[in-house]
Amino acid sequence: MTTRIVIHAGFHKTGTTSAQSMLRENSAILDPHVRVFLKEAFEDLTERARAFSIDPKKRTLTTVARAAVAFFDQVARDDPRPILMSSEDLSGHMPGRHGLECYDSAGLVMKCLSDAAFRHFGPDTDVTFYFSTRSPEPWLRSTWWQNLRSTRLTDDFETYVSQFDAARSLDDILEEIAVDIAPARVTSFQLEEAADLPLGPLDPLLTLLELTDLDRSALRVLPPENVQPDLGIDAVFLALNKSALPEKDVQEAKRVVRKMARRFDP
Repeated sequence: MTTRIVIHAGFHKTGTTSAQSMLRENSAILDPHVRVFLKEAFEDLTERARAFSIDPKKRTLTTVARAAVAFFDQVARDDPRPILMSSEDLSGHMPGRHGLECYDSAGLVMKCLSDAAFRHFGPDTDVTFYFSTRSPEPWLRSTWWQNLRSTRLTDDFETYVSQFDAARSLDDILEEIAVDIAPARVTSFQLEEAADLPLGPLDPLLTLLELTDLDRSALRVLPPENVQPDLGIDAVFLALNKSALPEKDVQEAKRVVRKMARRFDP
């Protein structure tokens, strides 16, 4: 029996939260067809991947490899259902944090995952790494917003973008990952294109899994999540981040503003 494994390992701010929410929402329908593992099922692995992204040393990579082996070792070999893992944190910290400009460490992390999968399930295992992507400008704007609301980032958008290498795209990272993880495969789908599919960002994942007996029309579609509201509150958050207010007060103020913004969310 050949086990099919699809690993949705990124990228941040490309509809991953929306896809994962629909996986949770529809778990009862999906469970007879696919074994779904979200971040909470391999949190140690994601923590090791994030640590490696900001400290890419042999020592930290070894901890990633050990965590990958530990995860797959507890997954049953005799279950015929395919496996889906989904967490953008497998690619490391989101760019814009800890001085990171892109996902330079992702290929080595994926190699640890593929090695562990082949070790556990055998060399004929069908392993595919799937990455949701996004056009450069909206992706950078979305990572800026996420960092703005979650950290004390004090750069406006123009300053933030100037720190990134404009010649290095997510597609470049995917090409490097494909070299690192062969004979496993890499595939991707752009968020802008997924928006027109019946199940949005979840659609490409289900297609990769080839769940021929699944009635997709029975699945509940959820609205996009974690979207920046178009209300100008980014300027408010930027001012809060630049203020001398204590961290606790800044986070509380952001929470209140976000709650107010949700009242106007259509």
